[in-house]
Amino acid sequence: MASEAAAAPAEASAKKEPDWMQSIAGQIRFLSTGDRAGLRRMDLTRSHAADGTVIKLLMRAKVPQQAQDTGFDRWRLVTHVAAILSGTGATQAHAEGRRLGSALREADYSENRLLRLLAVRGEALDDQVRRVARVLAQKGKHPINLWTLYHLVGSDAAKAEAARIRIAQDYYAAAARSEEGTSSDA
Repeated sequence: MASEAAAAPAEASAKKEPDWMQSIAGQIRFLSTGDRAGLRRMDLTRSHAADGTVIKLLMRAKVPQQAQDTGFDRWRLVTHVAAILSGTGATQAHAEGRRLGSALREADYSENRLLRLLAVRGEALDDQVRRVARVLAQKGKHPINLWTLYHLVGSDAAKAEAARIRIAQDYYAAAARSEEGTSSDA
C-alpha cells in the first residue's frame, strides 16, 4: 500500500509528451490574417510561398527541428488542413478525442469518397486529404484529431495503415449508431 502511494506522485510528476498538434492548432489564431489566408490557399497555387509561415508556426508550436526536417511536406499539409479547419475565425482545429472517421460520417461524407481516401497514396492522397478538410470545414464538423491525418500521410507504412483502419472503423461505427438511432425512431 505504501508503495502504491509512493508511485502515485511519481506518475503525476512525470512529464507528458507535448501535443504538437494542439500547439499548432492553438498558434494559428495568433498568426496574421494574411498568414492564415496563405496557409488556407496553399493548394490553390501549388507553390511554396507559405513555407515561411509553416516554419514560423512549427517554431511557435515548439515542434523540434529534427521532427520538422524529417517530414516537412507532411507538416506543410497538416498546417494547411489545420488552417482550413480553423477558417477565418481561427477556431480550434484539433481535438485529440475527436475521431476523423466519425466526423466524416457526421458530415455526410459518402462511402465512395471514404474508400477513395483510404485507397490512394502519394500526391493523390494529399489531394483527398485537402478535400476532406474542405468538406469538414464547410459542414462545421471540426475540430478533429490531426494526428490521424499526420500518420495517414506519413512515410511509416504501419502507422499509415493503422490510421486507415481507424478512420474506417470510426466511420462505420458512426454509421451503425446512426442506423440504430433511425430504426429505433420508427
